[in-house]
Amino acid sequence: MESLPLLFILLLLTFCSVIFIIQIIRNRQRKKRSMSGWIAIGMMILPIAITTRWLMIHAGTEYNPVNATRERIAGHYAEGDASLTLQADGTYTSHNLNGLTAGTWSHFDWNLSFSESTLQQARWITIQGKPAILPYYAGPDASPGRVLKKQVESDSDD
Repeated sequence: MESLPLLFILLLLTFCSVIFIIQIIRNRQRKKRSMSGWIAIGMMILPIAITTRWLMIHAGTEYNPVNATRERIAGHYAEGDASLTLQADGTYTSHNLNGLTAGTWSHFDWNLSFSESTLQQARWITIQGKPAILPYYAGPDASPGRVLKKQVESDSDD
């Protein structure tokens, strides 16, 4: 289903390319430039720009990352006032996540389960190679919603 917009853009691009080629042939025969040729060029550039923008937005998001081990998943994840800390021993604590406070967690591949929680379909993902958690895999509007990004521990020389 994710490839449907890409397929539509590809079909539109193909259609515009055919129009463009026909206009080039017609213009060469007439030895002049027509307004329809410029429109065809614009119609070709627009789908390319839309496709490029779409790919830039979704670049690097891996919803099924490989090597989803407890050690890789464990860590502190935060976004705004919400945070979730997953310990390697299987316990978690959280703040501002739909009544989620503390308990135990487990994973099956990239799917996360939390004890004593109303949280459903939480998922461990990577965005441009950096770990993140989607607390609600799909919201009511089918958007991923809030994304908690893994916080890197900084080493301080105190």
